[in-house]
Amino acid sequence: MKLNRKQKNLIGLLSIIILITISLVVVFSQKSSTIEQNFHIKDTNKITKIVIEDREKNISKVVKQDSIWMVNDKFQASPLMVSTMLETLREMRIREPVAKAAHENIIKQLSARNTRIDVYTESYFINLGFIKLFKREKLEKSIYIGNETMDNTGTFMLIKGTKDPCVIHIPNFRGYLSSRFTAVENDWKMHTIFKYKPQDIASIKVEIPDYPQEGFELYAEENTFHIKRLADGELLKDFDTLKVTAFISSFFELNFENIATNIPQIHKDTIFSKNPSFVFTVKDKAGKEKKLKTFIKMNEGTWVSENDKTNFYEIFDINRMYGLMDGSSDTLILQYFAFDNIIKPVSYFY
Repeated sequence: MKLNRKQKNLIGLLSIIILITISLVVVFSQKSSTIEQNFHIKDTNKITKIVIEDREKNISKVVKQDSIWMVNDKFQASPLMVSTMLETLREMRIREPVAKAAHENIIKQLSARNTRIDVYTESYFINLGFIKLFKREKLEKSIYIGNETMDNTGTFMLIKGTKDPCVIHIPNFRGYLSSRFTAVENDWKMHTIFKYKPQDIASIKVEIPDYPQEGFELYAEENTFHIKRLADGELLKDFDTLKVTAFISSFFELNFENIATNIPQIHKDTIFSKNPSFVFTVKDKAGKEKKLKTFIKMNEGTWVSENDKTNFYEIFDINRMYGLMDGSSDTLILQYFAFDNIIKPVSYFY
């Protein structure tokens, strides 16, 4: 059958309409199946404040002041904690929406046990690209953070004001994210006790109250370190220079493990009423001093009595000790492993 020109045009028009229809169906089907990635913060450089609050009423307000982040207007935040938090906010993505069957249960979990994070960013009332006027701080996003998924590779989250929770993860990272959003103030503290370059140290004094004859002071003079016994003020004429070098280098970075909480009163009465095991006083060449006192630590759940004093390994923690820094009210937990190189008597250097 031979088609005339009008019929050919009609068939061509119908073909075009069919192709357009198919294209629209494909586009809209793809759009409806694409997840809007709206949980992360694209530009974390604009973040000015992060407020984290949990169900136990812990609150940490982490505020950027110039280039330093402060926590609750009390202390400088750990740079590692800050960088981890910003990286998480920048890199986290929706892995999948919560399945409809689990939707109600996850909502209940998020309502009963969650951590809320409020992210504030720098903004302007007038922002025309090259013209920015009237700087302000605005609440960018509030997110409720729940538990991890069964496979420990995702975390349930919900943006405040929305109804659909999602499983959030960081692509190519295997693990959950809830532990990165801590509202506990102590978790944000820097763990550094001593951090000195050898050339910046003026002196290190080591006192051993129960063995005063073993105390000493190591000090720098004319680019050389000398050792003086505290008991009689006598200088050591001969000492092991390799041991001295290792001792001084150990102060390059010494950290505590964590901050002790809920220490039983009997432990406090038993331990902190006695002399410290060691007292370290480090002075830098600018004249600033730091002092650390160390004390033995008892194992949790132990009770000291006259009959138990021979059972040393059950009473005392042989891996950790307590530390008190001048100017701080925190009781620190220190690992012997990290401090072994500086817990030394003067006779060690002979």
